[in-house]
Amino acid sequence: MTAPASRSSAVPLPLVCPTCHASLQSTGGTGMRCLACGADFPVRARVPVLLSDDEWRACRAHLDEEAAVRDAYARARREAPLTVRYFDWWVGRMLDEIPAHLGGPFVELMCGGAEVSRRLPARFASGLALDLDVDMVEQAAGDLGRAGERRITLVCGTAARLPLPDACTPAVVVQGALHHARPVLADVLSEIHRILQPGGVLVGSEPANDHPLTRAVREWQYRHSAMQGNDPAEEGFDRAELGDRLRAAGLRLDRYRQFGFIAYPLMGNTDLLPLLRRARSRSLGTALLALDELLERVPGIRGLAWASLYRAFKDA
Repeated sequence: MTAPASRSSAVPLPLVCPTCHASLQSTGGTGMRCLACGADFPVRARVPVLLSDDEWRACRAHLDEEAAVRDAYARARREAPLTVRYFDWWVGRMLDEIPAHLGGPFVELMCGGAEVSRRLPARFASGLALDLDVDMVEQAAGDLGRAGERRITLVCGTAARLPLPDACTPAVVVQGALHHARPVLADVLSEIHRILQPGGVLVGSEPANDHPLTRAVREWQYRHSAMQGNDPAEEGFDRAELGDRLRAAGLRLDRYRQFGFIAYPLMGNTDLLPLLRRARSRSLGTALLALDELLERVPGIRGLAWASLYRAFKDA
């Protein structure tokens, strides 16, 4: 985890009502109430839960159904040495896509275990990480607190109705989550556009759907792996679809890179493919990452990548 240069200067992003964007008033603990529309967000967890009653009930039911899958997913990202190494590399590449002049508050959406916020560089004074999965958000909040990281505010909420003010951040990061939000994708991208400052950047990574072979293998995996949970219809994006979706939300696709060949499944997904779950060899990790970086530069192979990394801007 990257330690902040100065935690004392961190100013958290203000939370607002996800419905009307008016100010929220604390009602004690993590509970809040909207000063304008009266929406009530009672204490439901050790982090703020900014969901309606219906959203909360649906979220809780879904999480209870997939508890075992989520537990295996989280353990792999904390306990498998090569997976931790892969996420260090992956998140580092994503953060490198944020222009150096963009600092200030940072937002990680659909954050899961807050893998990006756990590795946030010192140039970001504060940040907010949000996800519907209250259990993973609570776990991340606890981990960050124990590590002494005070810059990040953890919130349970939906990316389709963000509890953040307009134009509040220069940078939003989404790691491998937009494809989970296809039913509300237009709303999610519209909200990202709303909270980005003019000239701000969205950096993301998604499963790549650019090659028929990759699509076929992923479809088979989704239908036959118990680790995919209850979402067998999910699919990634190809460059054309992603660009169209971003453009419709007022975001301009600036860069699209494909990555992930051998190291991606063997190191980055040990919950799905546990072959190297217990491996600790640093030289093996270095070799696999170097091989993947080499394959990225081979035109005939590049299209077979498992994932994409993209960058999109809101016009200044």
